[in-house]
Amino acid sequence: MTNPLLTRAVRLASSAYRRLTLGRVPRLFDAAYYEAAEPEVARSGLDPFLHYVRRGAAQGRDPSADFDTAFYRRQSGPTRLDPVRHYLRVGARAGLDPHPGFSTRMYLARYPDIGVAGVNPLLHYRVDGRAEGRIAVPSSAEPAEWVPLQGVREAHRWACPAEGSTRFGLTLRRDVSVAACPTHVPRLCLLLALDGGEIEALVRAFATFPEMAADAVTLAIDAGLRPHPPRPTLVLALEQCFHGPGPDGTVLLRYAEARIWDVLPERPHVLHIAPAGELALRTA
Repeated sequence: MTNPLLTRAVRLASSAYRRLTLGRVPRLFDAAYYEAAEPEVARSGLDPFLHYVRRGAAQGRDPSADFDTAFYRRQSGPTRLDPVRHYLRVGARAGLDPHPGFSTRMYLARYPDIGVAGVNPLLHYRVDGRAEGRIAVPSSAEPAEWVPLQGVREAHRWACPAEGSTRFGLTLRRDVSVAACPTHVPRLCLLLALDGGEIEALVRAFATFPEMAADAVTLAIDAGLRPHPPRPTLVLALEQCFHGPGPDGTVLLRYAEARIWDVLPERPHVLHIAPAGELALRTA
């Protein structure tokens, strides 16, 4: 039978020791969750975070419902810090994911304001993002599962930027001739790694260009200027596409329809459908 006085004494002493050696308990650590999952810790009276740091992390115990210690360790490898403090101080900046259901980089890519504010992405999602309706993307999502890529050959899936590059550009045009685009593809998919602001700019360009007086509109991306997502966030599916080489290393394209797919959520969906058009693609 547990002695309440002894348990309280152990809690006070171990919490004082934790404050001296570890400092404050990180907000990503959920003491109530930890003690509910590890009832022997609650019975012992040990400070929950001290137990996690000293023993729990090494045993693969989870500090909260949305932080998977074993999953995180497989990404980080051995570290001096426990997984929670490592993620807060190092892991988030390195793009490590705390849980199979949460992609750090994809959350920051969709919501650049979080990165600008310097707020830990998982903490923001837990405290504010979920209530605000912000979307957390699973870290295990695979592009091969996306609807717009079904039935599309690998050769007809073009990554932008291309491997080894950080830059690419899309130019909506009106002057691409039929003769300049001799190669036919039933569907050509451009896999675009864009952040939240760039996604809005691309959709706006496709939506407004047909009514604009300008002959061309260019979206230039340089992923080297600031953190960008590690995988595509949009798929630009060009239906009944014809393409051919253009000047200065560009590719010229004509298409019967363009569908812009948002592939950040678990269930990708079409953001915009544009009518027949022409564009030039620069991949470097």
